[in-house]
Amino acid sequence: MSLRIKLIQFLIDINEKLIFYPRLSNYYRKHVEVKKPVIFDVGANKGQTISFFLKLFPEASIFAFEPNPRLYQVLKKKFGHLENVKLINKGVSNQSGKLLLKETVTDETSTFEELNYDSDYLKMKAKVLGVKPEEVVAASYEVDVITLKTFIKEESLDFIDVIKIDTEGHELKCLEGLFEGNTASINFIQLEQHHDDMYLEAVKADEIDLLLQNKGFAVSAKIKHGFGDFEELMFKRL
Repeated sequence: MSLRIKLIQFLIDINEKLIFYPRLSNYYRKHVEVKKPVIFDVGANKGQTISFFLKLFPEASIFAFEPNPRLYQVLKKKFGHLENVKLINKGVSNQSGKLLLKETVTDETSTFEELNYDSDYLKMKAKVLGVKPEEVVAASYEVDVITLKTFIKEESLDFIDVIKIDTEGHELKCLEGLFEGNTASINFIQLEQHHDDMYLEAVKADEIDLLLQNKGFAVSAKIKHGFGDFEELMFKRL
């Protein structure tokens, strides 16, 4: 990873800590009243969300999914000693099996989706990173994936307080693999929403809205990140 990309990631991390996470903390302090919530972190990356929730709810039970084997090792070093954090070295989708993970030059944006190389947003992003658009994906390899409904059944979970999903364009498939046949009750779903055409099969926001509305959820807040044209949609069960 180049020094330029490391610097960009550092600035993004600082921005998130100073602006985004305080906003997110205010939301959860207001809405989650239990001391020991059950939390799913889908797309755990380097553990930013795990650290956030442990600070907010030290006694929470956290299930964190991360398919990138290198980042999974990072998570093990950080959280492997904690009994209330379970790390799963798998991705999440609408079917269990294997998918091709496109690992990008920045840790935060690896994806199962195909990139749209005609996207002006992707071209701009590549320019900022100092690479060509076709160099944004640094490596591609197969990883294991599981559906959330399968995992919930395996863990015999009846109730989940929060499911956070940040899978770079794969969120709808994660949700499709959650609801079909799932019997667990869920209170909150947190999704990252972008407003760009970076992926070939870009999912429209209203597709996700309609799915979640049909499952008894409604948007209760939109929390802007400190940079970029994207936000977290906070869905709450009605």
